[in-house]
Amino acid sequence: MATINQVLNSFSHPTAYSSFFTRIKAIFITRVKMALNYKSSYLMVVLLNLVTIFIYFFYGKLNPNLSVFGINAAYFEFVFIGLSLQMLIGTTLSTVNGGIHQEILTGTWSHTLLHFNFIEYAIGTALAGAFLSSFSIVAALIVSQIFLGLQIVFSLFQIIMIFLLLILLIISHITISMLFSAFIIWYKKDSGLVSLIYQLTKTFSGVVFPIALLSGFPLFISKILPLTYGLQSMQMVIFNPGEDFTIVLLNALFLLGFTIIVGYISWILTKISIRNSKIKGSVDDY
Repeated sequence: MATINQVLNSFSHPTAYSSFFTRIKAIFITRVKMALNYKSSYLMVVLLNLVTIFIYFFYGKLNPNLSVFGINAAYFEFVFIGLSLQMLIGTTLSTVNGGIHQEILTGTWSHTLLHFNFIEYAIGTALAGAFLSSFSIVAALIVSQIFLGLQIVFSLFQIIMIFLLLILLIISHITISMLFSAFIIWYKKDSGLVSLIYQLTKTFSGVVFPIALLSGFPLFISKILPLTYGLQSMQMVIFNPGEDFTIVLLNALFLLGFTIIVGYISWILTKISIRNSKIKGSVDDY
């Protein structure tokens, strides 16, 4: 939990003399340092994620004909992609939302706004969460390559597509975090809605079970979750690079449209919530 001095000391330059990117960089560095202050808990999360991903690889490579709940083990390679993305978007969702709640409770929220607007705060915080969670993915790839003989080679086109899809996925989930953070600013408490969204993405976005196995109402939920489109596109880019990329393009356009619409709504609600806090005087030092 950060103190006011820790937050203020991380800002080495006034807002008037800094750029949009340097301010995001400052909050990014601050958030990473704060996470690493709790090394035991952070490393434990990394270890658990590593074990989970490694198990999927291990059983898939050990016995390709193995079936788990009727799903062939060959699908586990697809699951790895899903678990990796799930970690990234999960931390993106929770870091922004949880950071706002923590800073309201500790009294650092108003001081943060003296240096960053809410969009800068959300981007910097979410990128820090995604950066930290990526260590689990890199570690799993290294371990799988050493012990399971995994060989992954990407073309330049694949690398570019993967990067663009990751950016779209992370930004789309930043807007979701901002949306529910507005509620936290308004009510001064965490509603738990972000946790609900995260659980829905794990269940209905094709991470554990292919979308094709879902039907009816769950399929409707799948169609409104950004991770569904990102995961489908990522699997096509990595495992079927020679196929028609029309679906990938359409999915990318959906993610872009989702980000614009939800981002605009989030921005409006955040402005209303902050204005309400100022009027009521419930957040000091504005």
